[in-house]
Parts: sequence; C-alpha cells; structure tokens
Amino acid sequence: MFNRIISGSLLIAAALVLAVSSLTTIYYDMGYDEDWPQYGRENIPLLFMLTVLVIAFFYLLYRKKAFENHRGFAAAALLFICAYCLLLILTIRPQAVNDSKTLDNIINAFMEGDYSSLTEPGGYLFIWPFQLGYVFFGQIVGSIFGPSNYLVWDILQLFSILITLYLIYKITWEIFGDRQICAVTSLLSVGALFFYNYVTYIYGDILSMAPQTIALYAMILFTKRGKIRYALISGAAIAVAVALKTNCEITLIALIAILFLGAFSEKADKNKFGKELFSRLLIAAAFVMITFGVQKAIDLYYCNLTGLSAIPEGNPAFSHIAMGLQESDLEDGWYNGYNYKVFAENNYDTAATKAAAIQNIKETLGEFAKRPLHGARFFVRKFTTQWADSVCVSTHNLDLVSRHVENSSPLVSYLVFGSDKGCPLLIWIMNVFMTVCYLGAFIYLLGNLRKRKPSASEMLLLILIFGGILFHEFWEGSSRYAMRYYIYYLPYAGFGLKRLLDLIAGALCPERGRDRIDK
Repeated sequence: MFNRIISGSLLIAAALVLAVSSLTTIYYDMGYDEDWPQYGRENIPLLFMLTVLVIAFFYLLYRKKAFENHRGFAAAALLFICAYCLLLILTIRPQAVNDSKTLDNIINAFMEGDYSSLTEPGGYLFIWPFQLGYVFFGQIVGSIFGPSNYLVWDILQLFSILITLYLIYKITWEIFGDRQICAVTSLLSVGALFFYNYVTYIYGDILSMAPQTIALYAMILFTKRGKIRYALISGAAIAVAVALKTNCEITLIALIAILFLGAFSEKADKNKFGKELFSRLLIAAAFVMITFGVQKAIDLYYCNLTGLSAIPEGNPAFSHIAMGLQESDLEDGWYNGYNYKVFAENNYDTAATKAAAIQNIKETLGEFAKRPLHGARFFVRKFTTQWADSVCVSTHNLDLVSRHVENSSPLVSYLVFGSDKGCPLLIWIMNVFMTVCYLGAFIYLLGNLRKRKPSASEMLLLILIFGGILFHEFWEGSSRYAMRYYIYYLPYAGFGLKRLLDLIAGALCPERGRDRIDK
C-alpha cells in the first residue's frame, strides 16, 4: 500500500508536468538579477516532432541491438558530459556570484582570522549558520589550492557530476538488472543539460550530489546484499552531503525509510523479523548520530576559533516556510526576501522571529481555508513552476556567471546569450529531454500501479523524489532545488522508454515484440 501511494502520487505529478510542459514553456530573460521565471506558449508541433525523432532514434538503436553494449553507452555518456562541462568551464571562466560570492568572501575572511560574519548580529553566518559545513570545506580547498581558485572549484564540481551520473548508471543496473535499460538510461542522460550547466555555479548544490548519490547507491547495495559495510558507507556519505547542503536531510529521511521498509519486504525472513527490525533501528540511529555528529563537530571547531559558547541559532526554519506559502510579485512561493526581513525586524532574535513566522503561516493558511480553490491553485502553480521548468534556472545562472567576461568569444555569446532568453539550442535540448524523461517515468509508474511490484531498493529514489516534492511545496520554492531530485528520475525513465520500445516493436513486428514483452 505504501508503494502504491508513492507511485500513484508521482504518477499524478508526472502527468501534470507532462501536460503543463507540453502546453507552456518557462524561460528567463537575460540581464535580470532575480530568479524570475517567465511563461510562454509552447511550440507544440515542434516539440512533438522532436520528441518523435528522439524516440525513433532510440528505436533504431534498439532494433540494431546496440543497447546490448550498455557499458559503451555509459562510457560515451560520461565522456560527453565531461567534454560539455569543460567547454563551459574553459570558455566562460565562471566566477562566484550572489550567495556563492558572499560565502567565498567569508571563507577568505575566516582564513585571515576575521569571523565577524558569524559573531556579529546581522552577519551572513549569524543568519545562516547551517552554511558552516560548506565554509569548512571551502577553507580546506583554499588552504590547498589558494583563495578564490574558481577553476579548482569548477573541476571539483565536474568530478561530483561525473560520480553522480556514473552511480546513477550503477543504480539502474542494481534495481533493474537489464543491460538495455542501463544503455537507454545512459543515452538519455546526455540531454540533462540543466544539471551540467550548474558546473559553473559554485555552491553546495552540485558538490553535495556526489556524496548523496554514494549514500543512495550504498544503501541499495545494503538492501540487496545485507552487508553492514554498505550501511556504514551510506551513513558516512550522507553525513558529508548534509554538511555541504542541509537539503540532503531529505535524503537521510529516505534512507531511514527504506531501512525499515526492507524489514517488511516479501524477501525478508519472517522468523527473524524482530531481530532484523532491531538491527535496522540501530543502523538508523547510527545514521542520525553520524550526520548530526559531524555538524556538531564543525560547530565546536568554530566555537573554539571564535570564542563563542555556542553557534548562533540563526534564522528559524519557519521563516522559510512562511515565505514558501506567500504570493509574490516574482513567483508564488519563491524567494522574495521575507526571511531576511522578518529576522531583521525582530532584531535577529530567533525565538521572536519564529513566533512572527508562525503567525504569518497561520494567517496564510487561514486565507487558503476561506478560499480553498485559491489555495489549491497556489499549490498547483508552485508545483508546476518548480517541476515543469525544463531549464531549472540553469540558463539564468549561466547568464549570472558570464557577465564578468569581457570580449567573450562567439561560442560563449551563443551558448549563454544566444537570444534574449538564452541559447535556443540548449533550451530545446532540455525541453525535449523533459518530455522524453517524464514520458518514460510516467510509463514506469503506471506499470507499478497495474502489475509490477517494485523492490525496496527500487523504491528508494522514488521516496526521495516524493519527499522533495512534498518538502518544496511548503519550503522556499525554486526549480534549482527541484533539479536535485529530477536527475534521479533517469533510471525509471530508462525503464519506461525500454518498455515503450518493446511496445513499438510489438506493434511493428508482432512476433518479435511479443517475445520481448513476455521476457
């Protein structure tokens, strides 16, 4: 029943994204500082034609049995990703911007012994102390490679992207065990440019993806093989990921959920249920202690350096939730500055800010209760602005990190500023990728509800995606945040597309197609 609830909810979400992204398109005007999604009418005939061409290309490779060489497709995809990211890094020469620039300045200040951003009310880290893990990592990088060495940061992010995509390929094999599905997934990953564009955005988003994916992969291995070393690797990796990006706590919850679901799976030994459940409870407790132990150790380190008795509590989470429920001139539920404003208005007092934010939440929900259709429209719109954005703000971020480049080459001008909305070629690749990816995911999820019984390891990424959707319906919204979960749809999209290719083969070549479908 739990699996059906997750699969059913994601099926509805996928259908909504497919419908909205097929009728409208989201873009970002060049030259703006804010993340301000704009809406336009989709070119439906062109989108349909390109989607059909992509599926036809997949089918041609399928008929030629090229997908049997799944390792070759994985290697080719990783080479393409590496080449594309290096192209962006070496031609744009990106620098830190916005919050990443602020944090870069703080890292340099810390290395010189200036901790005022943490110790003084109104300082960036006084407001957002959860960024201390990222600053700690930045000091290590700065100590080894020198301050503000952006090329090194970009290369580290490139490694994180490559590790993430390689492990997604490995995860696909572990949960499905099908060479053709692995090959389809690898080929499909070539179109996920929204993820690779962020190699130029120096922040915790991409850096945390490698340890997060290591944690997911190790947990799948533990679920299938039962060896404790995989659980330990998973716990250590998620602790690093959370230190770099606290949003990874959603992944921690998914890992713990799958630990307990594994004890209730059909393959579990019912005679040892109590013992198995107790051991998994201990593992879950270890995950929590390791994760928050690492954060506590970093806090103690900076307390010793600064002389603080405790790290400031900072801006409470409720201010993010209050902002995530507000209608805004830019976009409903997205960043509008409320969390900064309410903290300053309450003299940087965490308790007073929490009370003010809770009151704001009650007022907003009260209005939604009085106008339920308006409230429903708000949440649907907030969902679609985050999940039906095929570029995930990546074209806007390419714009931000490229503005410092003087006398840029024609290639940079085309890749970033190809039009007033960005590069048409890159935008259309991401546009078609979203349609094909969600089509495959929809087919997979529909199969889950009809006949298939997904394994516990197969459910892990689905639980994570579901958790990400639910969390960001209430938290600060942004399709940049949705990107962290969107990329994990790849294995399921690969499965769905392979199923679609089987059905096409069955229609065009009934005997051969029937054999493959039965198999």
